[in-house]
Amino acid sequence: MNSRGWTLCVDFGTAFSKAAAAPADAWAHFDPTRVRPLLLGQAGARDAFLLDSAVFVDDARLLFGGAALARAEALGGKRAALRSFKTILSVSDFDRALNATLPASIDPHRVFVMRDLVVLYLAFLSEAIDAGVRADAMLSAEAGFDRRYAAPAWRRGDSAGLHNHVMRLFGEAEAVRQALGGSLREGVDIGAAQAALARSRSAAPTAMGLIFEASAAAAYTSIGLAAAVPAMIVLDMGAGTTDIAVLARAGARTEELRDAQITLKQAGDYIDRVIANLTLDTARLKALEDRSELWRLIIAQMRDFKETLFAEGRASIRFKNKALSLSIKDLERAPDFQAFRDELAQAYEQALETARRYAVTDGGREIQSVAVGGGAAAPFIQAMIRTKPRGKGNVKVSPRTATPDWAHAPTFSGNLAPVFPQLAIAIGGALAPKEMLAAGV
Repeated sequence: MNSRGWTLCVDFGTAFSKAAAAPADAWAHFDPTRVRPLLLGQAGARDAFLLDSAVFVDDARLLFGGAALARAEALGGKRAALRSFKTILSVSDFDRALNATLPASIDPHRVFVMRDLVVLYLAFLSEAIDAGVRADAMLSAEAGFDRRYAAPAWRRGDSAGLHNHVMRLFGEAEAVRQALGGSLREGVDIGAAQAALARSRSAAPTAMGLIFEASAAAAYTSIGLAAAVPAMIVLDMGAGTTDIAVLARAGARTEELRDAQITLKQAGDYIDRVIANLTLDTARLKALEDRSELWRLIIAQMRDFKETLFAEGRASIRFKNKALSLSIKDLERAPDFQAFRDELAQAYEQALETARRYAVTDGGREIQSVAVGGGAAAPFIQAMIRTKPRGKGNVKVSPRTATPDWAHAPTFSGNLAPVFPQLAIAIGGALAPKEMLAAGV
């Protein structure tokens, strides 16, 4: 059991960051009413559980989250917010990546390196987490939490080295918060940020655990089940990457099978661009200004547009008094989409075969499958997790829902289930027992 009463897990995703808490003994004594997804969103955010992963370097201030994206949008694409912090975890030379200079489109002052903006964002995220804890009646009286974060198993062979880097970054972020004193939600003066960063370099690392995302998915999917099958295949399509993993179980022990760890650099953002280009083609606009304006409108409304497209098979957007419509068949016929789907299907079947072999060797005849992340509801993803293994052994696949029944509990007032696939990793990471951790205590 953890040394404290609650465990808190952070999932800093490509597009959004999420966090959740659960009792330290949740694995043995599961009570869904005590699962606490944290309200991280800023005022006016569409979803209060999701915090935009973004930093914008303005003329005199740094802006974070939704404010950063809004400012970049207001400038009509002339400047960019820094996003995709998560992808830095996959690079082979972590120190070099952190010390890389930023392009002028992100930092026109040329005073920051990647590490600076990552640390400042983590300070902003930590502040949002603390505010979310205070806003939760069940958590606000707690003195502390055992903290962990979720990450893909991109660098499993060097998970300890990566983990030490991340703990130092969180430690520096906490030192930055203390140096700045005030709230980062309203942004921070560039000079004050530079001074705080300079004072943070000698900060002690923040003690945290590391859980691989596939293990977190297995935890939320398996908790409360009477029996576990020998293998689970997890398909996680986020904004920046699509990750596939297989969890092998032997008693209380779980581990990811190295042969099945696959990451594709195409994911939700890639599909968004395909949809946007198809819609532009439908509009048949000749003026570059009109095409640019429509592109920005599509991207701004993409989340609603895509949800409708996947749920109803058709979606529309209005531009200059004209309704532009796209069907799911239009998307499925697009060569770029077909290429991505075929590549993903090939990768998934490769991982599924690894899961089948393990299940047969273990003596089992069942594999569980689950899709998580923002793309979990896409029809082609749901079809994929129902794929049957081709090899011998009469192994069946049992798809698990991305949203478990307990997410519909009255205690969540209907707010959790609609966004559960995006929160699943943070929640699963909080529920997982310490035996599932890849590093830390």
